[in-house]
Formats: sequence, structure tokens, C-alpha cells
Amino acid sequence: MYADKSLVSTEAVRLAALGRLMAGTMTYAELAQDIRFFTARIVGPSLDLLGSSLELLHLDGSLEPVSGENLHDDTELRITDQGRDLFENLMEANLKTPLDDTGRLVMALKLRFLFLLPEDGQLDQIDLLREIAEIELARLEDLKESYDEGALGKSLALDIEQTRARIAWLSKLEAELESAA
Repeated sequence: MYADKSLVSTEAVRLAALGRLMAGTMTYAELAQDIRFFTARIVGPSLDLLGSSLELLHLDGSLEPVSGENLHDDTELRITDQGRDLFENLMEANLKTPLDDTGRLVMALKLRFLFLLPEDGQLDQIDLLREIAEIELARLEDLKESYDEGALGKSLALDIEQTRARIAWLSKLEAELESAA
């Protein structure tokens, strides 16, 4: 974790694994495939996002085999209480702006696993995501003010429109969650 409490790429992979296991057990091979598929669709193939993260989660006690001790492709895995605590800690991580590949991945993971948090945690994450979108909107508007000509100006206008739509969507999501409580 960086000093600003944002996640490094290996922690994003840990969040992906723990979040998926929060939903139920699955084999080592299935979990690795799920992580690889999701991360590649968000940020593209990346060696930084592959590797020994699952083994480390096993070594630190965050996940465990349902039976036995060793990890093999067909080993059924489950999350531990320590893993649940780590999941919640990783979900509370900050995001840096502007979003880089890891930031986009963490944002997608926060949205993917938002429902696994208690209601107050969900509201906190929605506030964080809206704040990030508002910072991004200000950055884009400032950039457009200085470079509004031609195709760049039109592209920035599109980005601004999408960011405003994201802010409105997050506000609606927050209102729905509050009214359901």
C-alpha cells in the first residue's frame, strides 16, 4: 500500500481474489482464471498482475484449502476470518487521480464487490468514488478550458459528459441504498 493508502497492483490482485472468495468457495484454477480474465478485461494483460498472489494469501492465512494443506489446480479454496478482515481493509483503500491502470482496476473491483460490504461501508465507497469522479471532472474541465480546439476539445467534452454521468449514477446509487435501509 502506498503512503496515501492507495493499493499497489499486487494488492489489487489480492482484493480480486478475496472478493471472489467472499461469494463462496472455488478451486485454485477457477480463482486464478477469474482474476486473470477480469484484470485483463480492465487493464489488459499485465505481468505485474499475475504471479504468486494466491500463494501469498495462503501463506498469510487469508485463504485456505477446504481440505488438506497444499495448493493444486483442483484444490477447493475458502476465505478465512483473517481474509475477510483483509478484504474489508483493501476495499477501504483510497484511489489516486488521475486513475492509472491499477486505479481503474481497483475502482472496478470496488464496484464489483460493493455489495459484500455492510451498508455504511457501501455508502463510504460510493462517496469515495464520487469524490474521485468530481476531481476528475475538475481536471478535465481545466484541460478543456485550455485546449478546446479541434478533435481534442470534442474528446474532452465527451469525457466530461461521461464523468458527469458517472457522478449522477453514483448519487442515484447512494439514494437507492439509503432508501432501501
